[in-house]
This record gives sequence, C-alpha cells and structure tokens, in this order.
Amino acid sequence: MDTFLLWIGVIGFVLATAFFIYLGTQAPQGSRIFHVVTAVITGTAAFSYLMMATGAGATLVEGDRLFYYFRYIDWTITTPLLLVDLVLLALVNPGRNIGFIVGLIVLDVFMILTGLLAGSRSSEFAAYFWFIVSTIAMIVLLFLVATRLFSEASRQSGAVQQTFRTLAVLTVVLWSLYPIVWLLGTEGFAAVGVTTEIFLFLILDFLAKIGFGILLLTNREAIGQAFGGGGGGAAQASRVR
Repeated sequence: MDTFLLWIGVIGFVLATAFFIYLGTQAPQGSRIFHVVTAVITGTAAFSYLMMATGAGATLVEGDRLFYYFRYIDWTITTPLLLVDLVLLALVNPGRNIGFIVGLIVLDVFMILTGLLAGSRSSEFAAYFWFIVSTIAMIVLLFLVATRLFSEASRQSGAVQQTFRTLAVLTVVLWSLYPIVWLLGTEGFAAVGVTTEIFLFLILDFLAKIGFGILLLTNREAIGQAFGGGGGGAAQASRVR
C-alpha cells in the first residue's frame, strides 16, 4: 500500500506538471515565469515521489524505521519556489527587494534542513530539539508572509491582491499542518503508521503544490497584471520603496 500511494504521487505530479506546461504555452510571454516556477515545483515533487516509490529515496534508521529522506530534498527545492511565486505576486518590483527575498529563502531552507535533522535523529532529544527549532523558523517565515507580503500585495491591482490572499492563506494553513503530521507520524510520536503518514503527506503535497498551482495559473488576469505581466503591477512600480 505504501508503494501504491507513492506511485499515486508520481502520477499526480507528472500530470500536474504537464498541465502547467500546457497552460504556459497558452499564456502571454510576460506571465510565463509563473508557469515555469510552478512546473518546476511539481516536476521536482514527481521526481521525489519516484525516488521514494522505487526505494531509492528512503533508508533505514534506528534499525528498522524507514526514513524517507528524499521528502526533505523535495521540500528544500519546492518550498522556496512556492515562496518565489508568492513574492512575484505580492511585490510590485521584486528587484528592489532582493535582500528580503533572499532572507525568506534562507529562512525556509533552514526550516527544512533542521526538519531533516529532526527526522534523521540519533536520539529523541535531538529529534524534538531540531523539530522545535524548525517549527520556530516556520512560524517566523509564515509571520513574514502574513504581514510583510500582505502589506506589499496591497499595492497591486484588485485581481492580484485577491489571488495572492487566497494563495497566502492556503500556504499558511497547509504549511502549519506539516509539523502536526510529522509529530503524528513515524518521525515523531508514531501515533500513526507509515502508510497513514505517507497518505497525509501526499494529501498535503497535492494541495500545497498542485492546488496552489491550479489556483495561480488558471487566474490569467492576476498573473497578467503581476510582476512581468505589464499590467496593474507594472503601472505602480514607481510606488515601491
């Protein structure tokens, strides 16, 4: 059953990647950056699930616990790219906010890598210490999304603002659920088995990546007006700090 669920992940993400690439061929050139970034997100997830489904993305730790380390490699690549999509929507001129963008990405990577340390624990103390550190980093990151990016998005057109808010709320809610699944799963308290853990992470990954991508890329008005699209966002470029 575990392998079957992982193959469902492979198929789902491959189909999503193909769909996002197709949408990119139909989109105005100025907005294709969103299609490229989002297709890379789902393409990376497809490869990650392929590695886990074939056994190449997992290893035994603590004697008999199967640790899917490729999940963290996936998140190290895909979560910063999800932030890039949000940043391109929210910021009127991302080029003038490079320091802030780099800070978000560094914080995000730190969050994932400390989560990896927690999952590949050598002791329970190490697991929960790094889990707490990772969770604190996530709280700070999501706070910045919910404050700074929401504030910046208010400078954009109405369509961009609404799309950003929907995607930002989706991101904050879903990312907040990952640590809960981690605690319930085999890397935490082992309240649920590995099959349930895989299923829960699969659902979260589908919603956080495919659901995110569909909501973003099917809203042609918003991405057409955002950064690079030459619409409402470009017209307000002079207002950026």
